[in-house]
Amino acid sequence: MRFLTHAVLLAGLCLPVLAKAEWSYLSGADGDTVLLDRSTLIQNKNRNSTIWMLTNFGHPTAQDVLSVAKWIEFDCDRDRYRYLAVYGYEGQMQTGAKLINMTKPSLWDKTKYGTVLKNIQLIACLRGPLLR
Repeated sequence: MRFLTHAVLLAGLCLPVLAKAEWSYLSGADGDTVLLDRSTLIQNKNRNSTIWMLTNFGHPTAQDVLSVAKWIEFDCDRDRYRYLAVYGYEGQMQTGAKLINMTKPSLWDKTKYGTVLKNIQLIACLRGPLLR
């Protein structure tokens, strides 16, 4: 019983560390930076993929946010995407107050060539050992 108690306590201490995102740089322009958390990439057998994206803005947006995290779903066969969730923060890297909290999935939209979303789709829809 004592071992079980220690194991539960140790797991509780590790959870905050595991919950942190592993953002990696994707692109940047005009003071804005786009990052991906590749550890959140899930590829389903139905050819849909999901991944988290973070945009840090160089200047506050019209909604007064400096960072926006988006959970994106890609339909790899139909070349389209939608946002499953969008969160906007007053500070960069998801710091400060949450000013945008959209958890209702958006409508599907076509992924356009030459955009950051198309580059993310190419990563998210790449087939290989990531298939789950």
